[in-house]
Amino acid sequence: MLEAPSLGIIRDVTQQRFGKRPCLWQIKITQAFIETNRDIVCIAGTSMGKTMTFWMPLLFKPGLQIIVTPLNQLGRQNVSALAKAGLLSISISSETASWSNFRGRI
Repeated sequence: MLEAPSLGIIRDVTQQRFGKRPCLWQIKITQAFIETNRDIVCIAGTSMGKTMTFWMPLLFKPGLQIIVTPLNQLGRQNVSALAKAGLLSISISSETASWSNFRGRI
């Protein structure tokens, strides 16, 4: 089990990399994700910042993460925001799915 950084470190690193100060609930979800190997359920309203809770653990526990979005535009926005934070990502949709998307990434 990996010990998660403190709430303050998670907050500061997230703010530095994404340019947004996370809420306490986002920080606690990130900490739980890093510390445990269990499923986590988060329920929050529209535009409350759920997407950032998917990204934040990648700053502390690199790996492969799959995020399913209901809109292609949301996938493109994720790729853009993650690139600004220095994290590699791709958006796969019916329009872009091909074997070349996966070469060298798996």
